[in-house]
Amino acid sequence: MRTILIPAFMTFAALYCNAGSASEKPQNVTLCDVLSDPAAFNHKLVKVSGVVSRGFEEFTLNDDSCHNNNTMWLELGGTRGSQVIYCCGDNNVDNRRKAPLVVEGIETTLIEDEVFSRFERLTNRRRGYGKAKVVLVGRYFSGTQQTLPGGTFWMGYGHMGMASLLVVQQVVEAERP
Repeated sequence: MRTILIPAFMTFAALYCNAGSASEKPQNVTLCDVLSDPAAFNHKLVKVSGVVSRGFEEFTLNDDSCHNNNTMWLELGGTRGSQVIYCCGDNNVDNRRKAPLVVEGIETTLIEDEVFSRFERLTNRRRGYGKAKVVLVGRYFSGTQQTLPGGTFWMGYGHMGMASLLVVQQVVEAERP
């Protein structure tokens, strides 16, 4: 009887843990809040707004009202590639990955719906530099704090490793800026 209960309990525990993570609610925050205190949001699921710039060596989320030196690089979750060429990163210029993106041991997903398709049309690099005013839900990775001659920054992702990272898991809104 004990040999039946242990596997049954392990299966129940695995299903319960996965159900909990699937129902995780994003924390509503401003981009300025995240970039001002990156460590406080590390590995958190956040809902944030701003303007996406996407093109050669750039896939970033910006808000002109933020007054700090940190940058937020974007990557698409799940199996969707960003199609952005940049130095020193994954450089997934293909449309699809073979497996879902995993960052710091966390597997990511992406909802590919009508709003995501609009986001792709507005920002796709094949049309040059694209921009969109957005609301995104994503998993945030702060990177590490580094002190350089120009100041203290949170780094580790994106072009030249000069940014923190938001892995986009859902585009809630996307429109022309």
